[in-house]
Amino acid sequence: ANHWRKSSSGFASGTSRSATPSLQHQKLPPMISLLLRRSSALRPVGVKLVQQQHGLQASASLDQSLACRMMATSPLESASKMYDDLVAKSVEAYKSNQEAVAGDLDAELAKNKMVVFMEGSPDAPKSEPSLNMVKMLTQAQVVPFLAVDVLAHPAILGYTVSKSQRPRGPHLYLNGNFYADYDGLLAKFTSGELEKTLGTQATKSSGTFGGELPIANY
Repeated sequence: ANHWRKSSSGFASGTSRSATPSLQHQKLPPMISLLLRRSSALRPVGVKLVQQQHGLQASASLDQSLACRMMATSPLESASKMYDDLVAKSVEAYKSNQEAVAGDLDAELAKNKMVVFMEGSPDAPKSEPSLNMVKMLTQAQVVPFLAVDVLAHPAILGYTVSKSQRPRGPHLYLNGNFYADYDGLLAKFTSGELEKTLGTQATKSSGTFGGELPIANY
């Protein structure tokens, strides 16, 4: 849909300093610098000290972020909680403008036989599940399909989560209806069902390399 535009942000970290006198004021190799940052984050030090060590300017959001990282007992649980919060906010964003968002995306589902809601695009996936889904669809030659980037706008993620009732993407839709999430598609691909039901041999090579994906000649 043309109403949703992607934005991106980056974060650049400064060079860290070590508590070892002989290493202070030296420009450290990236790997050593990373190890020192990790070791300093594991020590029971205050957020302000961490900011001073890495040359970071104080801010409320940065204070909260550093505190969460220092106090988290399980990084996986912390990441899962952050994703659940993202999904919840995305659903709220979708519901706040549901008529417009659903109108645009329902139209895309109606115009295209297969639609994939994924993180990023087929040529630049932004998550491993999205990358693997593209690989499976390509290997089975389940083409063509329309890809929709759920990171372009929170309401897009909220739309597909609400429609599919699956909080984790990516999601594949067939003829306007939810077909499979990542785990479901992986099971269909492994069993051969995906290639038999949706795949095509017409786009594969013939002759010596019959049945294989075509190789481009330049």
